[in-house]
Amino acid sequence: MRYPENCTPENGSEPKNKSYIRFLHALPNDPPVNVDIYVNGKLIVRNFKYEDFTEYLPAHSGAYTIQIFPTGNHIEQLFSAHITLENGMSYTAAIIGTVNDVGLELFADYSGEINKDYAYMRFINLSPTSGGVDIYIDDTPAVYDLNYMEVTDYLMLESGKHTLKVLLTENNERVVSHPNIVLKGGNVYTTYVVGLASGRPYIEVLIPLEGSSYLKY
Repeated sequence: MRYPENCTPENGSEPKNKSYIRFLHALPNDPPVNVDIYVNGKLIVRNFKYEDFTEYLPAHSGAYTIQIFPTGNHIEQLFSAHITLENGMSYTAAIIGTVNDVGLELFADYSGEINKDYAYMRFINLSPTSGGVDIYIDDTPAVYDLNYMEVTDYLMLESGKHTLKVLLTENNERVVSHPNIVLKGGNVYTTYVVGLASGRPYIEVLIPLEGSSYLKY
């Protein structure tokens, strides 16, 4: 991958305030499909692999065109989208769907006040075949029937170790079980449910730290 010092919006403007954006490859396929990402016609991310995140890229606020291609094939475009970034915000742009129906969804990171005594966590279902999922933290239900592309509010959780389980709502099948997730007070996390309910790659979760925990604007 290569990362630019900044991205300039389509209108060429350079406002004083900046935003941040990172990309998530959540497009499941067997075999995996690596992709190249272009922003306003410039190659920004090369050979991007399934389940990977880029670093946060600083970007001026404004409108951008995102194009996604299979790595090394810049003729057969998988998807293109127009997005708008606001001043002082950080975002995760997730490549989602299936190889026959690729999409890009932009998720804004947490922008509220942070109590340093608690960790903050939300949940996003990016599994295109899971139907609804139920998510438990420490055997306590956190969310029921979270469907594809749905996003929860943030929960405030005690700092320390936690267990996390994901079950398919339809049949109560446990598809993910993590016994030792360590959350730190003052940090913000998103749990992404990715993968396929049947076939490969199978459902799992990604729990990265959000940029609102450490980025400076």
